[in-house]
Amino acid sequence: MSAATRIKAIIRPLIPDRVMARYRLVQHSRQVRTNVDVVVTDPRERRRWLGSTPDTYRVVEPSGLLDTTEPVRDVEAFGPVSNQAVRLLGLPDAEVGVVARVSTPAIVARMRREPATDPIGIAASTEVIAEVGGPPVGVAPLPGLLDRLRDAGRRITVEPVGGIGRVDLRREDPITAPSVVILSAVPMYDVGGGSRAAQFALEFVRRGHHVTYVALYGSQESVDLGLRFIHPRLEQARAEVFDPEHLAGRVAEPGLVIVEIPASDYRSAIGVLQGAAWTVVYDVIDDWSDSALGGSWYDASTEAWFARTADHVTASAPDLADQMQRLGLAVTLMPNAVNTELFGVMSRDDPPPDLPAGDGPVLGYVGSLYGTWFDWAALERVAIAFPGARVLLIGDDKAGHPAMPDNVAFLGLKAQTDLPPYVQRFDVGLLPFAVTETTHAVSPLKVYEYLASGVPVAAPPLRALDGLEGVFVDSDLPEAVRRALGGKGADPGIVAARHSWQARVAALAGLVGREPMQQNDPVKTVLRPVVHYAKDERVVKT
Repeated sequence: MSAATRIKAIIRPLIPDRVMARYRLVQHSRQVRTNVDVVVTDPRERRRWLGSTPDTYRVVEPSGLLDTTEPVRDVEAFGPVSNQAVRLLGLPDAEVGVVARVSTPAIVARMRREPATDPIGIAASTEVIAEVGGPPVGVAPLPGLLDRLRDAGRRITVEPVGGIGRVDLRREDPITAPSVVILSAVPMYDVGGGSRAAQFALEFVRRGHHVTYVALYGSQESVDLGLRFIHPRLEQARAEVFDPEHLAGRVAEPGLVIVEIPASDYRSAIGVLQGAAWTVVYDVIDDWSDSALGGSWYDASTEAWFARTADHVTASAPDLADQMQRLGLAVTLMPNAVNTELFGVMSRDDPPPDLPAGDGPVLGYVGSLYGTWFDWAALERVAIAFPGARVLLIGDDKAGHPAMPDNVAFLGLKAQTDLPPYVQRFDVGLLPFAVTETTHAVSPLKVYEYLASGVPVAAPPLRALDGLEGVFVDSDLPEAVRRALGGKGADPGIVAARHSWQARVAALAGLVGREPMQQNDPVKTVLRPVVHYAKDERVVKT
């Protein structure tokens, strides 16, 4: 049982049901990432919307809508009621106007759910439509277009025109590019977009594939940066609504499935897709038997089922490969890598504004700041041993931290796209991990980002780091830092050639017998934080 599970078990009997219910409602609202304004005239319906939808929703009492008898410039509209959708753009904050059949808002399983929306008219500026690649091809493009606009973080104004009943809301637009499905634990935007699953998704899309990225859980970070990934060949979905059979019917030919978490929730999807001749890769990325990682959901027999059912097994670290080999399976070692579209490109920009001033060396760490594997004592020893240094920690400090010396600075969670100007100014990249069986089984993605930026690395003696040039290891982290300060990093060009995500995806394509595509069509990333409204802000009068 994980620590969080144990804490919940202790405090749960002490908290009244009504308080827990409110807590769940708030927590669910925090995972909703779309701002939606709903045009409502009936006071009873207004109360229903306010009481049953997440706090990213508002109700609008309309007046003074656009007069569409005159042509509207720089606006594109789609669907049989396109003029009605254009009128909605005259309301406050509207970026996208949607006329739709909408399900009745209701609290389901003690959570405020976003009502299902079946669009019959969509309008937005030419710029907004172009950003998402326009509507998908096919005879029913509007659901796909609405998905793209939501994923881009655009603000939606909806005018309901009746309930949807039992209308099928699944996308029907065909997928013509080679298809990849990634079954992950968390969304792409978690940990600033820097996870292994997100990197695979970005690289496959860049190379011309269509990627369906499925997340079993919501983000685990305490803050949502508003990170959005925008590309017409990228679909993002929660596992609870992912329909593998329907997806298999949309593709031109069977695709590739990459499983990043051995959760029983994904067993049926594997059965469906493998039965439709898709190739399945079980990608072992962590020692899930550690309760801090696998928690209460992990089951060794289920992981063995995934490994034995998959057509191929890959592992990010040698210790993980050994675990799979003990099951009698062939395993391909595929360590983490670096996004060379970001790291290794030296910036001449001014230093980031929150970079602490000083002349001493910058000793920096990027990554998670929680978990039993993070060695706060070792980090404190580094700060004390180098009092003139600036020790920077970039990551979500959601669990809090022990008292640290004054030269330790916490800069918070940042999007991966914002990291290079910081990493390039590190004199040493830190890996303050405790040495355990769990950390021996980790392939630290951040190490490759340090190395690609020409930064030497100070780390404990973890087996996954063996043989990496530019990494200075010692059981005493301050000693590793001394050696790194007196040494030099790896050649960034060699790191890029050997340890890029391009190289990893090419290797994966070769493993499954597919010709790697050579396109260069990157995913656009932007920061568009969602607004969570206070109770008295959720009614808009125009």
